[in-house]
Amino acid sequence: MPPKAPNQQQWTLRFKQHKTTILLFVTQSQSFTSIKEDLLESMKATGIKDVNGYLLPSDPEAIVFGLPIDKNDPSKGWVPLEIPEVSDTDTKGKGVKKGSVLNQSPLGAGLKDGAMLAFKFKDPDAQDVMELDDEWDVVIPKYEDEDGSQSQDR
Repeated sequence: MPPKAPNQQQWTLRFKQHKTTILLFVTQSQSFTSIKEDLLESMKATGIKDVNGYLLPSDPEAIVFGLPIDKNDPSKGWVPLEIPEVSDTDTKGKGVKKGSVLNQSPLGAGLKDGAMLAFKFKDPDAQDVMELDDEWDVVIPKYEDEDGSQSQDR
């Protein structure tokens, strides 16, 4: 079956690790848990077994997403996209969307169509995201002037 054409409810998100970029169609309200499952399945479906030496995890929850510090200049670095967890007994939060389904979706996280996210895999021995290193392995291609950087032989 051919892939569905995007509509206004679907966005394309770009997921990057090292020199790999994966485009996924997602819905604005799709949970990040579901997006992690789709990302892992898409990598497996294309035969990817590792990304820059990091083996694909078997559990989608081992995937961690990151957002660029400056969306106009991703070379400035990345920060983890953390979904705040709120217990069911939390009744405070007047006017705050903590615990809302929207906080766990691209729309609720303030993303837009075409947004770029980094991804990496959690160390199976790490207890939580805080134990991950702060390094994100994302290579952003740069335009280099061929006239100034290479000599042309004729």
